Amino acid sequence: MQSPAAIATGEPVTQEWRHGLIDVRASGGDTFLFHTAARAALHVRHGRLARGEGYSSAPAAARRELARLGAQLVLRARGLYHVHAAGVVAPDGRAWLLAGESGCGKSTIAYALMRAGWRVLGEDGVLLQRAGDTLIAHAWRDTLQVSIELAEYFPELWSHRAKVNWSDPRHRVPIAPSGMQHAPIAALVFLDRARRDSITPVPETVALSRLVRQSSTVLLSDTHAGAHLAALRDLVMKVPRYRLEHSAHQLHHAQETLLEAAR
Repeated sequence: MQSPAAIATGEPVTQEWRHGLIDVRASGGDTFLFHTAARAALHVRHGRLARGEGYSSAPAAARRELARLGAQLVLRARGLYHVHAAGVVAPDGRAWLLAGESGCGKSTIAYALMRAGWRVLGEDGVLLQRAGDTLIAHAWRDTLQVSIELAEYFPELWSHRAKVNWSDPRHRVPIAPSGMQHAPIAALVFLDRARRDSITPVPETVALSRLVRQSSTVLLSDTHAGAHLAALRDLVMKVPRYRLEHSAHQLHHAQETLLEAAR
């Protein structure tokens, strides 16, 4: 980190942090991303991505990780804030965000709702934008990844078994999401797997603390931090917030559960 003396003289403050396997160093308008496993670098310079040493020869997965984080930082500067959540659009045209830690069932519930006629903005991420008094969710262009084990409940998945990624512990297959680019946000739902089903309101402060964990770049102390935090705060203050503890029952009843909560 930069010394207090350097800060006092107006020199750019250097920030260093880690995102998974990626080390990040930001100073002024330049951010350096370094994938520690692949030894590959990517630069974010004044709103553009530039390949660094080792990027072109790095494994595809490492390049995707670098490009994904780089894109999040570029979009953040434009007022579009990445949230680790699935985005699904109800028949009324409004989006529900399904948030939670990895493995909480975001993709599963999103697919169940897609089968019921909802459209999908993204299964592992959406972009949050403040537009006056309205909060908009934008698509993050992720392919829906659904575990082949769910074919027990959704038999049509068997037709995709040739696409299973067996190196993935969840044995997922890619499913093309229904086309949708953006929608106003109706509600925020935190998912947790459970043996019993329940949907309960979540207090604003609890929702904000959970949401910050799903939008980690808000913790960067740069010129965009205040607007980023304000967008997350507005989200938990302006839309209903729920916690959905779900069992296999919700695979066929998630639509009824969410719409009944909204009523």
